[in-house]
Amino acid sequence: MLVRDVLTTDGKVKDEVLLTRATTKGGKQRLIYLTNKEVRRALIAYLDERRAADAGPLQPASALFLSRKGGGFSPNTMQMLFKRMYRAAGLDQASSHSGRRTFATSLIERGVDIKAVSSLMGHSTVAMTARYVDDNPIRLRRVCEEVSVGV
Repeated sequence: MLVRDVLTTDGKVKDEVLLTRATTKGGKQRLIYLTNKEVRRALIAYLDERRAADAGPLQPASALFLSRKGGGFSPNTMQMLFKRMYRAAGLDQASSHSGRRTFATSLIERGVDIKAVSSLMGHSTVAMTARYVDDNPIRLRRVCEEVSVGV
């Protein structure tokens, strides 16, 4: 992922970011929405640090996240980096994949339709999305109770 992928030409953080096939581990293009205020603040702070370190404006074609050697990360290397960060935070069972599962499940639990979740996940089929969603006994009971009230 490059700086130009997340910044507009006037240096503002975009609301939507297109992840190209080359930047995703699964090789699937998807659109992400930078709506979380904390994520936006963290990204802006990071970019401000990069500008200060570079002593000037960021080059649009430079890697967004730099490795120790100053280059960009491959999708696999980025996934391994996240795995190390999760472990360091005491989240030994967490992974980028488990984060995606949690995201899909929480959307479904909030009543978002599975087709929209499928699009957000970048899945080609709803069946794939359904495999990501964890069953939650509390949610299943609530669904049954809601159906019982309507009968």
